[in-house]
Amino acid sequence: MSGAAGMGTWTQAVHNYLTGAAASRFRSQEVVITDHWRGRDNLLWRVRCGERTDAVVKMFTDAGQARSRRQFSGQERFARAGLAPEPLWYDRYPHGLPRQILVYQWMDGGVLKLAERFHRTAHADAAARVHRADRDEVQRFSPHPINLLTFWQIWQAGESPLREWVSAANAPLLADQLSRLWSAAHVLMDGALPLLGETPPSPIHGDLTAENALFHRGQVLLVDWEFFGLGDPAQEIARFLFYGGEDWSDEAQNEWLDYYRAGSSEPDLPDRVDLYLRLFNFRAVTFLLEGIRQRAVPPPAGTDPEAEGVELHSFLISALTAALRRSLVIWELSPLGRGDFQQLADEISCLSTIKSRES
Repeated sequence: MSGAAGMGTWTQAVHNYLTGAAASRFRSQEVVITDHWRGRDNLLWRVRCGERTDAVVKMFTDAGQARSRRQFSGQERFARAGLAPEPLWYDRYPHGLPRQILVYQWMDGGVLKLAERFHRTAHADAAARVHRADRDEVQRFSPHPINLLTFWQIWQAGESPLREWVSAANAPLLADQLSRLWSAAHVLMDGALPLLGETPPSPIHGDLTAENALFHRGQVLLVDWEFFGLGDPAQEIARFLFYGGEDWSDEAQNEWLDYYRAGSSEPDLPDRVDLYLRLFNFRAVTFLLEGIRQRAVPPPAGTDPEAEGVELHSFLISALTAALRRSLVIWELSPLGRGDFQQLADEISCLSTIKSRES
């Protein structure tokens, strides 16, 4: 189920399911497939049933059982509030298809442009409305860590193996910077966890990125709810701001956060968001290092390994250096010196060539 060939292979099977399967609400009706496209972990078809129903069929290609149920639950809960498309049905064992599917109402809308103020305002309002919803009506947990304590426990479990690996390599500068950042993180968390570690969960969307939203008539519609459930709103906001891309400025991000705060009833939320942003910045450093350690980014099949290796090596040096510089600023630690950059590049090169060890 990969590439364009995968879409072509399953389009007829999807049509057969929609018109013939007992679980299909379109059974024995005229169904026309008008478009299809590929998502990150799914295949999607736009279909029309009769003259009135325009729908999306989503086939999950990864962890479909949990994601399809979560998305159906999120859409079902928030469609009536105008925040999600109306879900029609989901099928765990669709006849003639290899994965679970979800069918939901097609909704018109344009690309969400966070660089535009009206779009930001509407998106922040949508996020706040989700987070204010009654937690008692949500029966599932998001796969994201439920609170600060869980987030820290999961991430910090990798500290020792990573520090030992870097220390054993010929990378004294990187080992020293890593030690300084971990020490600062421990000091921060020692003070934060007793107060903020186990805040009660609230409903979260799970992935607020612009790709998962539509802008229509002054409002934002959140489309993909695959990570919906109970979780930590502050963590969700920080994740969105940190990974939100570079197509909107820091000033625009602060403005988005101000709009969100206006609709939030949690007085400690700004402090929690700031705390998570600091952690996400440092975690980016550790994730890049862990990727090198585990060889998590192999060259794509069918490419020149040597050329891909050079490109990957250049990317790692650039990304890791930028992440480290940013983290040192965020954590208010001494910045890298002018002569440190070449040494850092050499150390990253060394790490990229040694064999990974089992954690």
